[in-house]
Formats: sequence, structure tokens, C-alpha cells
Amino acid sequence: MKPVDKAPGGGGPEKRGQPRVPKCAMCSKPVVQDYRPFCSKRCADIDLGRWLDGQYAIPGDPASLSDGDTDDT
Repeated sequence: MKPVDKAPGGGGPEKRGQPRVPKCAMCSKPVVQDYRPFCSKRCADIDLGRWLDGQYAIPGDPASLSDGDTDDT
């Protein structure tokens, strides 16, 4: 069995001479430079909405304030 050449970073086989095309973080379409790492304003806005709604969070116990810190918000 012949070994398969893989792209850097553990990706799948890459055709020789062709650069890897980055994919949109939301829908996997090719990235457009103006909206990088997304393909369009729509995908960028969807991602922003998820951040603002609090859908992206690291699970765990809430951080507590230390003695000298205050929550002045």
C-alpha cells in the first residue's frame, strides 16, 4: 500500500502545486478576503450574533472577584 501525502496540520491529501483554500468558519464555502475568516457579511453577522447572544462560552464555574476587585458595571 502506497502512503498518502497529507497537507500540513493533518488535513487530507493535497494536490501538488495547488495551495490550500481556507474555508468559511460558518458554512465551509471558500473565504473572501474582505470577510476573512468568513465567506460573506451574512456569515460574519451570524457569528457576531452568536457572540452577542452568549452562545459561545467556556463551560465551568463562574469566576469570582478577588478581594481588591469590584464589579462596577
